[in-house]
Amino acid sequence: MSTLSPALAHADLSDRPVKLHPALLQLVAISPVIWWFGMRLNDGTDEPLGLLTLALALVLAWRDRASLHAGAGARVLGAALVLCSVIGIHWLPPMVRGGLAVSGMAFCYGIHHRAGLMGLLFLSLPIAASMQFFLGYPLRIAAAEGAVRLLELASLVVSRSGTQIELGGQVIGVDPACGGVRMLWHAVAAAMGLAAIHRLTWRATIIGGLLAVVLVIPANAVRAALLAVQESGHLPGMMLGHGEIGLLSFAVILLPLWLAISSRARAMAPAVAVAAAGRTEMIFLAAAAVLAPVLAMGTPRVPSPPDLGVGPEVFTFQGMTLPLVPLAATETESAFGSSFPGTLASYRWGDSQVILRRVTESTRRLHPSRDCLRAAGFETTDAKTVGTGVGEQWSVFHATREGERFTVHERITSERNGAVWTDVSAWYWSALMNPLNGPWQAETIISR
Repeated sequence: MSTLSPALAHADLSDRPVKLHPALLQLVAISPVIWWFGMRLNDGTDEPLGLLTLALALVLAWRDRASLHAGAGARVLGAALVLCSVIGIHWLPPMVRGGLAVSGMAFCYGIHHRAGLMGLLFLSLPIAASMQFFLGYPLRIAAAEGAVRLLELASLVVSRSGTQIELGGQVIGVDPACGGVRMLWHAVAAAMGLAAIHRLTWRATIIGGLLAVVLVIPANAVRAALLAVQESGHLPGMMLGHGEIGLLSFAVILLPLWLAISSRARAMAPAVAVAAAGRTEMIFLAAAAVLAPVLAMGTPRVPSPPDLGVGPEVFTFQGMTLPLVPLAATETESAFGSSFPGTLASYRWGDSQVILRRVTESTRRLHPSRDCLRAAGFETTDAKTVGTGVGEQWSVFHATREGERFTVHERITSERNGAVWTDVSAWYWSALMNPLNGPWQAETIISR
């Protein structure tokens, strides 16, 4: 029967250092980003499209795990990026912190060698709403202009005013739903997915992504032209609906993308040894893991809202002027209003509810009310730009919850020159280029 040596028999096991696995520290460090990601997926402002790209990235990374490796320098850089995402909790936008965390994790596990995987990981962030906000209006302008040029080639008398196409005496608007943002996201996701599947180099992946962007613009113009011809009655026998036309346009993008990317496929690289975590990497990760819960539970500094004076006492809609009766702010409205760069108030207006948001500068936080209603559990239709009998332009959609259906009118007006916008993205770019045209007021009317 064997016995322990004297040295082992008297050894104090408590003196042995406890080694933490880097993955545990990474998980704690990025937990605020994971929490934010989950909240964004559940608040209705973004479609959960990112889960698809995240799942595909993880599956393909597991497939190529033997050839993915991170050197000591890459792992230190990854840990530093994770630490930066933690330090910036109170002063960096959540999307930027999410990008830093994703980049850091990619460097820690060697995923940075595969541009396609990196692209899928970045697309997994909830960027759809931000893309709609910043790119929605420019893409709608491009689609409308392209559609006009295509219809002119068919010898049709057509003109464009902003995002509206006048054809055959009818005005057809290129609404946000047809603006091309979703098509752009799906096209880039397809390019990144194909690049990851075929293990393309960084150069080839970037070219594939640019090709996807370039193809979206004419494809969306073709879609807008077909929809304009259909709605104006020039093709009465056309059986395709909006959805079918969109799918057909997207299929035209996928074919050249697949041909271009699959022709550059590479075989899997030989397996490599995985380097052990270094001291500097562990120090950075430990600091991030300690700071993450502390900073996440801290109270951020909230700037004071600008003084916009006393709110209005009456409101006019569709030629009718009625007094505004202030409503008490809900808990959610109070929380949102504490960080809103302006004033936010809700009123009873006859049998309807009026929400007025006033700002003095271009801001991302002046988002469409459709996002708020979706976050509250409503099912919403796509917004359409319509005119009223008194010459007003409004963005109109319907919201339904528990059998109740509401009609929502929304627009943004300049209190200086009376300019009107029915799309938040269009207002943002105008306010950014013309900051002296403020203050601006976002008007939302919710009626049964």
